[in-house]
Amino acid sequence: MQKAANFVAKYSTANKSKAVVPYDLIKATEKWVEYSLDIVDMNRILMKSDFDTKWRLMEALDVAERKRKYMYNHKNFKLKRATELFELCRDLTVK
Repeated sequence: MQKAANFVAKYSTANKSKAVVPYDLIKATEKWVEYSLDIVDMNRILMKSDFDTKWRLMEALDVAERKRKYMYNHKNFKLKRATELFELCRDLTVK
């Protein structure tokens, strides 16, 4: 499980220096799983955080949920594979 500061940095709207991947090469299923796991972790951290951290995490959650929705609607997204991967990874990280 990552710390709140890592999620805030990862999903910061100020971080604009990203490589551009052609639309057809986006690994939508894997990215959806990554964003979903991050959302689960952020929600877990949110419950035990102070007010300032909660505020920053809520902004990061908003970005992560938008990104997850984009991947869900992408043509390369495979729901069955995504749910299988999510269940496997979620079981590994919960402790």
